[in-house]
Amino acid sequence: MKRFALIMIGLACGAGMLQEIFPAFSAEPSGYAIFAPQLSCAQATQLSKRVVERLGYALAASEASGEKETLITATRRESVGSEKLTVKILCGTDGVHVEAIPDVSPCEQANQRAEQAMKQLQFTVTSFSPAAMGKRGVIKGVRERPEGQETAMATIQCTPEAVYIDTPDDSPLLGSPDFLRPISDIRRGFFALFTPTAAAK
Repeated sequence: MKRFALIMIGLACGAGMLQEIFPAFSAEPSGYAIFAPQLSCAQATQLSKRVVERLGYALAASEASGEKETLITATRRESVGSEKLTVKILCGTDGVHVEAIPDVSPCEQANQRAEQAMKQLQFTVTSFSPAAMGKRGVIKGVRERPEGQETAMATIQCTPEAVYIDTPDDSPLLGSPDFLRPISDIRRGFFALFTPTAAAK
């Protein structure tokens, strides 16, 4: 079996077969919530927009603002569609709270990636139990070849450290570029860009 830890931390990406070389990402969104008491609401909003654009997203034409809350929405194109990101900014008496919220989690990205690879390689998915945090996922498929029927299978495991996809060494899924494409954890990328700039204010 080959194990691929597929992760992207916002700007730089990597994929490989040794889990030791990959950084961890938090399983909980609150792990990357930001508290910036030194910023005003206006400063936090402007910095959030700059970070979102640096991550490759296009800002929506308008933003939703309230007396104490601002929501910034953005999208970016991917090979199989688009990703949406929402940045929530809460302004309190103690300071500004900022959190980036993607519409698709890293675990769900892995589920989608495995299913897309099966279909792109013309496999018929025969069974699919999607992975979730703490629940192992399994996908199986079959396709007809001149020499007979060919099967493919992959398992997905989502942990607080990373998302792991396991498949046999001779799996045809390894021939799919989309199957090996890094998975993104935009929360981590947003946190890594926003925090040092905010601290310098």
